[in-house]
Amino acid sequence: MSAPASADDTANFYTCCKCYTPTRLDPSLLDGSPYEEVVGALTEPIKSAHRSGVDDHGRDASSATGLDSRTDRRRHGKSAIPIQDSFVLLSKSQVASLHLTSVLPGNRGGVADAGAGGGTDDSAHLRGSLSHKLKTAAKLFDLVSQATDVDHPLCEDCADELMVKLEKRVHEARKEKDAYEAYFKALMEEEHNGDQPDVTEEDLTKLRDEERQALQTLKNLESEREHLNAELASVHKELEDLEVSKSSLWQDVNDFDSKLQTYQNERQSVQLSHAYVSKQLESLKKTNVYNDTFQIWHEGPFGTINGFRMGRLPTQPVDWSEINAAMGQSLLLLDTMANKLRFTFKNYKLVPMGSFSRIEKIDGDKGTLELYGSGDLKGVLFWNRRFDNALVAFLHCLQQIGDYAEQRDSKFRLPYRIVKDKIGDTPIKLQFNQDETWTKALKYMLIDLKWILAFCCTRN
Repeated sequence: MSAPASADDTANFYTCCKCYTPTRLDPSLLDGSPYEEVVGALTEPIKSAHRSGVDDHGRDASSATGLDSRTDRRRHGKSAIPIQDSFVLLSKSQVASLHLTSVLPGNRGGVADAGAGGGTDDSAHLRGSLSHKLKTAAKLFDLVSQATDVDHPLCEDCADELMVKLEKRVHEARKEKDAYEAYFKALMEEEHNGDQPDVTEEDLTKLRDEERQALQTLKNLESEREHLNAELASVHKELEDLEVSKSSLWQDVNDFDSKLQTYQNERQSVQLSHAYVSKQLESLKKTNVYNDTFQIWHEGPFGTINGFRMGRLPTQPVDWSEINAAMGQSLLLLDTMANKLRFTFKNYKLVPMGSFSRIEKIDGDKGTLELYGSGDLKGVLFWNRRFDNALVAFLHCLQQIGDYAEQRDSKFRLPYRIVKDKIGDTPIKLQFNQDETWTKALKYMLIDLKWILAFCCTRN
C-alpha cells in the first residue's frame, strides 16, 4: 500500500485485528458512497455468484469458484481487492435489519440520512466529513466482524493467510461432497438395476419370530433390571446402615482411645510416683535414724555426742553445761536402745531429762543419782560424789545391755570391758582422778555406746 497523500487519507489508517500492524483502508470504503450502496456492493458479488454457481444437483459452488478466481487475481497482481470482495456472507435478515435501522425515526446519525435517497447539502457535507467516514467504516467493520468468525479490518498478509485457510476448507468440503455423490450414485444404480434380493414369506415369518423372541428377551431383561434395581436399593440401604454403624463404631473407638490414653497417662504417673517412692524408701532403708539422732564421734582427745564434748583437760577446759548436755544425750540414747530391744534394766530406772538427767535405784537402797555436775566449790566438795555414783550406775546399765547383746549375737563383743567402776581398766569416777584419765574413760564409754547402737540397728 502507498503512503497517504492528504490529511483525510492519514485518518484512514487502522490497526489489523490479528497482527496489530497499521493498515490504510481502501479509498473506495470512504469515497462518500451512501451506507446502503456500500452494503449492496458488499452483498452483490455473493448474489451474482449464487445465481451463476448452481450445479446439477442444486448445490451452490459459487463461493469456491469466487475464492479461486480472487486468489488467482491476487497472486498475478492484476488489481487490489476492495473491501467489498471480502469473504463475508450476509443473510437477507441482516441486510433487512440494516435497511430498517437506516429508516427508523429519531436516528441522528449520518447513515440514516444517506439511505433516504434525497439528502440535502448538509447530509452530503456530513458524509464528506471525516467523522462520518470514520463512523461509516466502524459500522462496516462491526457488521463484517459480527457476520464472520474473524475480526476486521485485516491487513493484506492476514487476508492472504485467511484465504489459504478458506481454500483448504473448500477443498475438504469438495472431497466430502464428491464422496457423498459417489455413494448416492451407487445407491441409485443398485436400486435401478434391481440387485436387492427378494424377501419371501418364510423370511418374513422368521423375522417375525426373531422379533417376538427379541421382545420377550427385552421384557425379561426389563424384569431382571427392575429386580436388580430393587436389590441395588436394598444394598444401598444396607450400605447406609453400615455407614451409620461404622460412624458409631469409630465414635466408640475414639472414646475408647481417649479413655485408654487417660488411663495410660495415669498409669505412667503412678509408675513414676512408685519409682520415686521406691527410691525414697531405699534411701530411707539405708538411713539409720539412731545414727542421725545420736551422732557419736570424737574431737581430739574428747569423745562427742551430737557435738557436745565429754571430759575436760587442764589445757582445754570444758564448761559443765556442755558436759551435762552430753551426759543427758548419752542417757537418752541408752534408754532408747533399751526400748528398741525391749530390755529392762535391773535395779535401775533411767530418767533422761537433758542437762539434768538422773538415774533412779529401784531395788535395795532406793535413791536418785543425778547425772550432772557443777563447777562451784559446793559441787566440787559434795555434788561430784553423787555425780560419780551416777556414772558408776550408768556403767552398770551399759554393762547389762552389752551382756544382753552378747547373748543374742555370739560374735558381738564390747570393745572395752566394764568391771565395776572401770571401763577398759580406766576408772570412770571424777574424784581423786586425773582429768586426762577421766576424759579417756568417758571416750571409752561413748565407743561402747556406739557399738551397742550398731547392734540395735541390725535387729528388727
